[in-house]
Amino acid sequence: MINAIAHRDWTRAIDIELNCYENRLELISPGALPNSMTIEKMIAGQRTPRNTIIVGILRDYGYIVARGMGIRKKIIPLMKQDNHSEPEFIATEDFLKTVLYKKI
Repeated sequence: MINAIAHRDWTRAIDIELNCYENRLELISPGALPNSMTIEKMIAGQRTPRNTIIVGILRDYGYIVARGMGIRKKIIPLMKQDNHSEPEFIATEDFLKTVLYKKI
């Protein structure tokens, strides 16, 4: 959810969606990935700041540690450790969807 707040496209008047299903959690962040960012680059930890002021505030208040490393250093390892699965990322021109599967 922190990543969605920090990196969403705030020019779109659409809410961030958080949907909880029996076997997964889906988070939909409005807007396409910025600049030349891809899912592969995002997973590798490449940074492409979109909302630098918001990211700075989140860092100052301790919600994030290092920019560009949340997916690579937290989300993927914790999903593998706790759920024995990896998150799924789906990027379109309109949104980035992150799917976190539940351990069954």
